[in-house]
Amino acid sequence: MAAPKAISFDNFGTIIDWEGEIQKYFKAFMEKKGIENLAPKTLQRRWEEIQFDYIQIKYLPYRQILKDTLGMTCKEFGFDFTAQDCEDFSESMGKWQPFPDSHDALLELKKYTKITLITNTDNDIIKESVKQIGVEFDDIVTAEMAGAYKPSHKGFFLSQKRLGLTEKDILHAGFGFKYDIVPATELGYDTCWVNRQGEPRPLDIWETFMVGDLKTLAKVIKLMALEG
Repeated sequence: MAAPKAISFDNFGTIIDWEGEIQKYFKAFMEKKGIENLAPKTLQRRWEEIQFDYIQIKYLPYRQILKDTLGMTCKEFGFDFTAQDCEDFSESMGKWQPFPDSHDALLELKKYTKITLITNTDNDIIKESVKQIGVEFDDIVTAEMAGAYKPSHKGFFLSQKRLGLTEKDILHAGFGFKYDIVPATELGYDTCWVNRQGEPRPLDIWETFMVGDLKTLAKVIKLMALEG
């Protein structure tokens, strides 16, 4: 297998520690509200389910998605919340921090291929997020640009058009199986499941290969480039 001409990455969960940062946020939120006997991870996992369903109804800016779904989650759990709580949550996303290996692995990958993003967020949020990562990407496609959130195919098609490449030229890498691996597989991409937490396979769909972190992916791509 030759090295791809480009790698399109999911950002939040693959490069940015999406789950960990949301759990950290929810821990502080619960402490402020005096909420006990609930793990932040439980709240985060339920919020993610609500969010996943919500983004597929119709396109809304992701800041609005964050506001709405925090409120929906709090209502389901019976928690008191304010409009300011929802606003604060929507403002936090751009500040979420990358995984420790992300910066160096991406710089290594840039030696061998183009690196791009297909990300479920707004243009202004990704600008802030890229500052946290500290690496320049060759191209970025947001849900705002595509008018839809993954697992919609729209962002993938827009990415191909902007790069002047087809799915056969691009490896798609992501942690979110249902957001990234499933639609990319449907479109004929080679895929890399970045399974940082060792999650069980949620569906009988198989990625091209799986790694536990981006550092390992960089090593794999380097070998492909040297052998190709």
